[in-house]
Amino acid sequence: MAKGSHSFKKSTVRRWTLSYLLATLIPLFLVAAASLATLYKNSSFITYSNNITASFVQSSFRDVLSRINEIKAEIIVDTDFEDIRNLENLDDISSLDLFYATSDIRRLEQTSTTVNSLFLFSPTGDWFITNQIWGRLSHMAEDFSLSFSQKEIDDIMSEEIWDVKILEASEGQVLILMPVSFIKSLNPNNLSVGVLVSKNQLFPSVIDEFHDVVIYNEKSNSPIYSLSGKIDEAFFREVDLDKEKDVGKFVVSAAEEPIMSLKCIVLMDKGTYFHDYYMTIQLILLIMLMAIAFGLVLTLRIVKNDWSRFEAAAAASGVDLEMIPSEGGEYAPFVSSVSDLKAQKEELSDMVSRQKKTILESAFRKLLDGDTTVTEETLSALGVDLISPYFYVVIAESEESDVSSYLQTISGKKNVFSFRSDLGEAFIINASDEEDSFYDSLLERAEKDGWLSSLSLSLLHKGLESIRDSYLEAISVHEYQKDHGIPFLSYSKLLSTTRQNTYQFTLEENMVLQKAIKEGNGEETKALINRIIDRNRKNGVSPKMLRYLLFNISGTIIRTINSLDVRYTEAIPEISFPPIIQSQNFQKSLSGVMEIVDSICYSIKAINDSTADQSSETYQVYRKVLDYIHENYGDTMMNVSSIADNFHISIAYLSRIFKKYHGINISEYITSYRLDCAKSLLSEGKMVGEVVEKCGFGSLRTFLRVFKSVEGITPGQYKSTVVKER
Repeated sequence: MAKGSHSFKKSTVRRWTLSYLLATLIPLFLVAAASLATLYKNSSFITYSNNITASFVQSSFRDVLSRINEIKAEIIVDTDFEDIRNLENLDDISSLDLFYATSDIRRLEQTSTTVNSLFLFSPTGDWFITNQIWGRLSHMAEDFSLSFSQKEIDDIMSEEIWDVKILEASEGQVLILMPVSFIKSLNPNNLSVGVLVSKNQLFPSVIDEFHDVVIYNEKSNSPIYSLSGKIDEAFFREVDLDKEKDVGKFVVSAAEEPIMSLKCIVLMDKGTYFHDYYMTIQLILLIMLMAIAFGLVLTLRIVKNDWSRFEAAAAASGVDLEMIPSEGGEYAPFVSSVSDLKAQKEELSDMVSRQKKTILESAFRKLLDGDTTVTEETLSALGVDLISPYFYVVIAESEESDVSSYLQTISGKKNVFSFRSDLGEAFIINASDEEDSFYDSLLERAEKDGWLSSLSLSLLHKGLESIRDSYLEAISVHEYQKDHGIPFLSYSKLLSTTRQNTYQFTLEENMVLQKAIKEGNGEETKALINRIIDRNRKNGVSPKMLRYLLFNISGTIIRTINSLDVRYTEAIPEISFPPIIQSQNFQKSLSGVMEIVDSICYSIKAINDSTADQSSETYQVYRKVLDYIHENYGDTMMNVSSIADNFHISIAYLSRIFKKYHGINISEYITSYRLDCAKSLLSEGKMVGEVVEKCGFGSLRTFLRVFKSVEGITPGQYKSTVVKER
């Protein structure tokens, strides 16, 4: 070969080698650079991130403390707690008043999602009251389910409490103790409150295994709680908590909590946090060294092979490499390019195939849901050519075999489309025509081959719109098989096997069911429904007829509710029965009906219990008060005190009888009724000022505050939303 061709080969091979090495190594260097940059950026902003975390913790902690302070304020000012605030000894108060106190505590718990449990106690008087029980502190471990021993309770609560205490109550809860009032002259009995709060409420999701949270009391200059359970008081005495700084292996950030003179301190362990980064960078560097050595060897070999192919291609195309000067034209490694183009074409083809399969599965899923927008043209556009308008559905199970391949084998030229159902693997089969002989022999062949452990087969139906019917038939067969232990069954054999074509729901059972519902007896109602269904199932009623039976029972429940007095229908929650007839899971539908029965019967029983003494004098007073509120809610001067004066009774007596028969405080009901009337007027298009005047709120400011606190939006936003929906 001439000198020119040798120079051309040398320059070309050098250029190929350099390009291959760059293509191999540049991504590795970029990854390494990105890793180092990420490590540096994380190191630079770790203090900032920790400050943000501390702010999150402080915000969550402030929300919880704010709610506790609201509870304390209500205990201080609410007349319902007047006897408790002055209580020195449990023997000085009647059991009835203690019972009302537990009800008031339960009300305070239910007004907040923040508080899991609440109780009042007095270390001075040696007593406690929860939402259900009361007793001595010395017996609290026996009476109240705290995860503390009696000795621990004595150590914690027997001494006077004039500061905040935070204790680990269980794996997911903390116990916060504090006096109802920090002023001793206003709280001579040292009445204190204990609140169980979920850790998820106190410490948000930004806290992970790299962080620890410490609550620090600025009054006593000491930490009072640690999320990890580890408190090093010497460490905090050496740290300036007014600054964010690095201390040893920790980044320390503090956020002020002015409500209780507390600080929320977040400590982040840098060593543990960056450990994975260090390991990753070391691994990347090792891989780079190995890649450089391996890439060099591989590149030299590839270049040698490419040059051989290049020479052969040049010879085949008539190019004389001897005539190419060293400064001549450049040739791309076209042989490798052809290989790359082929690989790209195959990858694109696979991607298109996957997308097409996904769209096809979506189309068949719509058919199963009863969607009639999918047509033969739709399927044809997706590459599916139907061989006939006949379809049936199969639900099959196999422990070892590929069910799809097996069905494709025994189906011959038929189209088999698989999909996942709630009951297992299911298939839509497009038959060539009304092949009764094949249809009848399919079960026999599947049972004989022994490849499948079970097979449920629907009838043969015509039209795409009938696929859903076929699917529901296959589900009915599958449910019947499970109940009767039959591995191979078709819908046609199911119809001939069942001994009854209709269900039995006698008039007597209907009347007993209505009676149990009206009495609010949920257990008897559910037991009766189960007996009716089990009897029909044992009598051979088909799954489809069982669905119609459950639908009939649901109708009886609705008719019974509609026949009740208005005082029941106002209290019974809105009910929505599941789509029983078209359901793909009968047991799920039955469970839904049982849940509705529980809800209805619970409401009816509660009303029956509360109105059992309607002939009594106190109930008559309650009804008159209720009517008075409905007639005079627009009077701004109407309140609990004016109502008590109008009926010549005490406020305490009025509050007690109203809460007994209505379940909530009278002041809450007045506000709720006024709000309901206000929303009705707003939905009619009335102006906000007119609503305030007609509903007795007194001032626009009061109305805006109350409306937003209850509804979460302003009256104007509520009015706009209602108008837009209409």
